[in-house]
Amino acid sequence: GNITHICFFHLQQEKPKVIDPLDYETVISELGDECKEDPLRDLLLFPDNDFSSFKRRYFQLTQLTDNSYIMNFYKDEKISKEPKGCIFLDSCTGVVQNNRLRKHAFELKMNEVTYFVLAAESEQDMEEWISTLTRILQISPPEAPAQDRKSLELNEHRQGIRSARREERLNLFSLDPDTPVRTNDTPVRPFEEKLGRRFMATCRSFNLMLQGCVNESETGPVTNIEPFFVSLALLDVREGRKVSADFHVDLNHEAVRQMLGGLSNGTGAPDTEHWLCFPKQAIFSVTNPHTDIVMVARVEKVLMGNIACGTEAYTKNTDSSKTVQKILKSNKQFCSKLGKYRMPFAWSVRLVSVFKDNHGALDRESRFSPLFKQESNKISTDDLIKLFYLYRAEKTSKLQTIPGTLDIALDYVPMEHPSTSAPFEDLTKHQPTVEVEEFAQDATKFIQPHRVYKNHIYVYPKHLKYDSQKSFAKARNLSVYVEFRSSDEEVEKPLKCIYGKPGGPVFTTTACSTVLHHSQSPDFYDEVKIELPTQLHEKHHLLFSFYHVTCDINAKTNSKRKETLETPVGYSWLPLLKEGRVSTQEFNIPVSCNLPPGYLAIKERIKHYTNGADVKWVDGGKPIFKVSTNVISTVYTQVRPSFGILWFSLLFSGFIETYVFKSEDHGFRTVHEELAKGMTFDLKSNDLFWLQFSWFFFELIVKSMAQHLVDYDKLKLPRPQRFPSSYQSRVENLVETVSEHIFWKNKEMPEETRSANLAVAAFVKRCFTLMDRGFTFKLISNYINMITATDSKVLCELKFEFLREVCNHEHYIPLSLPLPSARITGKVAPQYNLTGEFCRKHFLTGLLLRELGLALQDEQDLRHLALATLKTLMAKHSLDARYATKEKQARIASLYLPLYGLILDNMPRFFLRDLFPIYFTTSDQVRAKTNDGIIKKHCTDWLLNVQNHFARPQSLIGYGSRCDKLDQAETRSLLMCFLMASGGDGHRHARSQTMPIIRGKNALTNPKLLQLMEPGNKYSEDGDTLSPTDVEANMSTEVALTVLDVLELFKQLLQDDGQNTLMKKVLDTYLLFFQINQSTATLRHVFAALRLFVQKFPSAFFQGKADLCGCLCYEILKCCNHRSSSTQTEAAALLYFFMRKNFEFTKGKSIVRSHLQVIKAVSQLIADAGIGGSRFQQSLAIINNFANGDAPLKNTSFPAEVKDLTKRIRTVLMATAQMKEHEKDPEMLVDLQYSLANSYASTPELRRTWLESMAKIHVRNGDLSEAAMCYIHISALIAESLKRRASFSMGWAAFMCISPNVKEEGAMKEDTGTQDTPYTEDTLVEQLELCVDYLWKSERYELIADINKPVIAVFEKRRDFKRLSELYYDIHRSYLKVTEVVNSEKRLFGRYYRVAFYGQGFFEEEESKEFIYKEPKLTGLSEISQRLLKLYSDKFGAENVKMIQDSNKVNPKELDPKFAYIQVTYVVPYFDEKEQCDKRTDFERHHNINRFVFETPFTLSGKKHGDVEEQCKRRTILTTSSSFPYLKKRIQVVEQQSTEMNPIEVAIDEMSHKVSELNQLCNMEEVDMIRLQLKLQGSVSVKVNAGPMAYARAFLEEKNAKKYPDNQVKLLKEIFRRFAEACGQALDVNERLIKEDQLEYQEEMRAHYRDMLTELSGIMNEQTSFSPFYLFNPLYCYLKSQLPSQELKCQT
Repeated sequence: GNITHICFFHLQQEKPKVIDPLDYETVISELGDECKEDPLRDLLLFPDNDFSSFKRRYFQLTQLTDNSYIMNFYKDEKISKEPKGCIFLDSCTGVVQNNRLRKHAFELKMNEVTYFVLAAESEQDMEEWISTLTRILQISPPEAPAQDRKSLELNEHRQGIRSARREERLNLFSLDPDTPVRTNDTPVRPFEEKLGRRFMATCRSFNLMLQGCVNESETGPVTNIEPFFVSLALLDVREGRKVSADFHVDLNHEAVRQMLGGLSNGTGAPDTEHWLCFPKQAIFSVTNPHTDIVMVARVEKVLMGNIACGTEAYTKNTDSSKTVQKILKSNKQFCSKLGKYRMPFAWSVRLVSVFKDNHGALDRESRFSPLFKQESNKISTDDLIKLFYLYRAEKTSKLQTIPGTLDIALDYVPMEHPSTSAPFEDLTKHQPTVEVEEFAQDATKFIQPHRVYKNHIYVYPKHLKYDSQKSFAKARNLSVYVEFRSSDEEVEKPLKCIYGKPGGPVFTTTACSTVLHHSQSPDFYDEVKIELPTQLHEKHHLLFSFYHVTCDINAKTNSKRKETLETPVGYSWLPLLKEGRVSTQEFNIPVSCNLPPGYLAIKERIKHYTNGADVKWVDGGKPIFKVSTNVISTVYTQVRPSFGILWFSLLFSGFIETYVFKSEDHGFRTVHEELAKGMTFDLKSNDLFWLQFSWFFFELIVKSMAQHLVDYDKLKLPRPQRFPSSYQSRVENLVETVSEHIFWKNKEMPEETRSANLAVAAFVKRCFTLMDRGFTFKLISNYINMITATDSKVLCELKFEFLREVCNHEHYIPLSLPLPSARITGKVAPQYNLTGEFCRKHFLTGLLLRELGLALQDEQDLRHLALATLKTLMAKHSLDARYATKEKQARIASLYLPLYGLILDNMPRFFLRDLFPIYFTTSDQVRAKTNDGIIKKHCTDWLLNVQNHFARPQSLIGYGSRCDKLDQAETRSLLMCFLMASGGDGHRHARSQTMPIIRGKNALTNPKLLQLMEPGNKYSEDGDTLSPTDVEANMSTEVALTVLDVLELFKQLLQDDGQNTLMKKVLDTYLLFFQINQSTATLRHVFAALRLFVQKFPSAFFQGKADLCGCLCYEILKCCNHRSSSTQTEAAALLYFFMRKNFEFTKGKSIVRSHLQVIKAVSQLIADAGIGGSRFQQSLAIINNFANGDAPLKNTSFPAEVKDLTKRIRTVLMATAQMKEHEKDPEMLVDLQYSLANSYASTPELRRTWLESMAKIHVRNGDLSEAAMCYIHISALIAESLKRRASFSMGWAAFMCISPNVKEEGAMKEDTGTQDTPYTEDTLVEQLELCVDYLWKSERYELIADINKPVIAVFEKRRDFKRLSELYYDIHRSYLKVTEVVNSEKRLFGRYYRVAFYGQGFFEEEESKEFIYKEPKLTGLSEISQRLLKLYSDKFGAENVKMIQDSNKVNPKELDPKFAYIQVTYVVPYFDEKEQCDKRTDFERHHNINRFVFETPFTLSGKKHGDVEEQCKRRTILTTSSSFPYLKKRIQVVEQQSTEMNPIEVAIDEMSHKVSELNQLCNMEEVDMIRLQLKLQGSVSVKVNAGPMAYARAFLEEKNAKKYPDNQVKLLKEIFRRFAEACGQALDVNERLIKEDQLEYQEEMRAHYRDMLTELSGIMNEQTSFSPFYLFNPLYCYLKSQLPSQELKCQT
């Protein structure tokens, strides 16, 4: 019990009960006068005639003295009396026919929303009235000339801009493909017959390889030597069934047919029948063609024995005339004796499908496959389909072929082909053509009408199981005879209604199956087609007779016992009519040995029956004969007829009549009362018949209620008094009972409950018209509470179908009370959130929004359904002609204000989240990632303005916990509804199919926020088709204009002189139009709105921070480069207007603010958008022309300042042109930008722009250290600017600890440029945070503490301890990272290369200059060489560029001037002794470095390499102008020093380097064992120790040492001592690290080490001490004892 209670409580928490509605009638009564005085009373009050009834009135049309017209109406024909009322036609806007309410009705549309519906006596009267009134109304008012808005008009009136935007507006919902369209009712068309794909098969020939002359004289033609019979059929191998009847064809030569005797000549037959004897053409029909329909041919021959013998002669290469004559003689004997029996011979199939595709294109080229011998055990149709699959899979090795060809052509039926049903003309002119029956699928044949009479049954004997029978001695060569009989009397003859085969009559009495030789359980494939009589009765049946056929025609038999040709071996029968219908099915029936009269009365397995005769069953009466039937009949049904509905209709109409007239006995009762009572009772009794047809009864109840109100004149009564409370209780019980049934029965009776749900909804909707509306609200509340008590998806769907129907009431708006909550009795309800009070006062709207909110937390299907319900309803309001005015739409929109809260709660789930990452914190504040999230951010900001200005109490729904995304359609629907609620504007254009205004097809090329819409299908009317692109373009424009309308409403933006968050959000939304591609029509309105915006709020742009000014200038300049000339002109006009406003704002002093921001924006756009072409130049020219032609400012400094600005822009553009040249050369591109940045030393904002541009290029190329340096320089620049304005204590010098390069920022000049630099401490903090971000990315963690020092100073001054704690935590993290990676060599800071360029004709500024290039990570020499070779080959041509392969000094004069030369040398950072000691970490060795070294080997003999005694080397130290990392990836070399070393100095240098490397590896915290072992091998191993020992022998042996200075020899000896010590230490370290498997390797290295020490002692004439550590190591001794002696060799 507890568990149930808990679950139920949880359920109630999840799905709160619907709030009880207010008493609608009482509220309306209390608001009576207030509602009537409300200017929008149409929205609040039901019309008096809230359900339609026409009163008879007489109208008179009169013309007044002012030439206007009036229609007076009178109660009767006496028009001399005072009229009852009048209609002034000067307010009428149109007359249209309206047949929805009544016949012959027409509608007078008045201004805005009023309309009158009148009905004439007849159609002629109606047409006369419409014609007359239309003629009167055709006087159109004079049209004012359309004022084309001049693009260059600068000061536009606010009202003018607004009205221009309102022209030709379209309704947003009218553009939505999902909005339902009410179309004119089209007349019901008769059923259109769908004909199948028909084609003709023409059978030409069937020839086998073995042929001869069948005439005894051998004078006739050469033909097949026996008759063959072909049958064609279509198979659907996909479904495994036949799709056509068989077409039998006889292609034998007349001479061959004569072998059958008189069976084939057809003499004595009527002409038509003779003509029909041998048809060779057939028309097939396929209703659903596809590529798996194949044509199969079966070939039969006269019965001659088993199939193998019958085919043997044809499969052997027999062509001698004697053999042919012998076979021919045998064939003639069989034909004369057994000519009427057939046996299977072969089969064939067309090589590919009949159709090329699924549309029925006929394959006319394909031919039939080879003939395959028919196997006796693979006879059936199913077997044939399996064989076809084998053939298709090319597994035909098991199939034996018979040499021969079957020629059958397929073609479309010729148009001129004569009718096959009436061949009454000259029969010699045309070949007979058979129309072959199609066996359509049930799904197809049951929906097609019968166009011709058909009454056939196809009979298919399938199988006879005689292998167990004991009744007959001989029953092997079995044949089945099929007959159709009308009685089982003994004298009864079979009916002549079986279709014959070629050569015989059209109809015959008997059909005979093929015979399988010596088979006691034969399969059959024969098809017997029977014409059924039009009147079937119980005695009609099929009779099957089984015969054993004797095949041995040469057997010598006793004349007394001469064996007959066929012996009966059983009978079976099948009655056709069962329960009045003929069935298509498969039967298994027993076989009787005899056929007694009256056999139809015999029951299976009964030996005696009523007639007294005995019946003997074969095999004990088992069902051993399988047969199937296929009925194709337009006469006989195959299903049971249903009379239920017809019976009920008749019965119920009788009940009503009786009930109405006999109710006096029980007092007065009404139909609606009794029906409500009866339905409830029967439903509670579980009589579900009422549920299925509830729609009918509810309709009756409504009609009875309406009739009752009219008949008893109750329409004028207050609604609560129209029906007694007892009836209301009955209605409440009825609705509750139906809802219970829907709740419990929806799974087992889905269709019935869905129908009942819609019926209840329609009934409740009608109750609003007839009953107390508060009571109707209660019905809805009870119903929704009942039906949503579980999480059933089906019930949720039913709920929304119910709501959609109820909310579709024509007076939904008055029912929802579109009044401010404060005016409705009770507590004030906040309107921006869905609270209980809101739902109570605006019941229907609140209910719908509540259910939508809950559905949004559910699965996708329900979300779609809920959103479609809301969107359709809002579209209905928007398109309703009654509510077309702006004021009414605004009032309606107020009903949907809680939608704001709903959208805010679900915004993290919007579809756009993928495109624009937005992170929502628990405080519901929005944080957008840099610029990526700009568009979504603005959408969010716009919505959040509501949240920030209005308190949002806890929602009735609660905040959603779901995290799954809403898809594009859901997001789009929500935002469309939001726009409608935001705009609340009235546009009376209905859904226009022709769309007179197509506002640019490029409107949605970059959709983002404004691409809310996904194109639907095309729709057309009157031949005009609108593409989805046009619909989208219109919709995009409409959304844009709606957004502009809403933006114009923001007024409180001047706080802090416009420097506030709201102002920025509003401007950002305006600028969004430029960031997403828009149509030129939209942009025209945006430019106009922005001119108005700048005019209203100039201080936001021209004083304080310059952010807003800069953003606006950037977007306008981008439009100056637009491909549309009109947009260019508009942008140029706006920019000039902006500068002019700047000049006026400063009272004519200057335009410094706009000047700087424009130059800055140009600089940014060069990097971002590549502006500067002819279009942009044209825009600059337009701006100059404006300045020159602006008369009021002609005598001021303004024109000159504009000219100066355009000149500066052109200077920047020229530099850009240079950049364009080098866009594929990243180093040169950055150099050019660097020089531009330096040229703006006096204008910090512009220098910053170019530094940012350089940073972007570095980020794009993956050079993150250089990007970080760019941002550090910008920070130094900002700090210096603040220091000079005494706003901050630290200047550029604070950054010297990070990079000495920042001293460049100290060169800032003082001029007008610095005056308008709007930097603050916050700007600096933002910039430093960006620096930290890139220092993390570039893995230069050591700098993070230093870069944060200015930020710490700012936060300490502000006492912002929270931010300080976060900052110190970040520093803490950075040092942890340093600890993790320092000296681990996990960080790859890059490699350095010296690059020199030679070739005056190619390299201009770079010629003969050397640079140090910093390349990323592990870039090799070959990699950078190839990159530079490709880069300059592309520039100068591959044949003109050569690489200098060595690092020797180059004399440019010795080089060929025809070529460009590039020399690349690997260099490493160079440190003197002091720096070596100071720079101990890998970071320090790659930070702030400006000296590099490389070495070049040489010998005095001129060779590059020689023996150690003669090997010299040159060491070159290069110094760069700045330190790495820098703003650039390459820095010029400014100094070069070279020193040369003699051979002993080379040895000292090399050995010192080895000692240093070994010591460094041994002293690492985590020793890299692999690198240590490699270094040891190169130092002590005998195989490779030629290096160190070669130096010792060459310079330390006594005889050689005398050649060199003593001090150098002593130094080398000391180095070797240190080398020996370092090797020993390295061996000890290695021994600690190794495992068992390397003990032998360690011992070998120890041995080599001892050998090296021994040799060194000898060379240096001194004893080198060595302590064999391993001999006293207990671990080593233990391991030695555990290993085989040969694995551990110790030398003592």
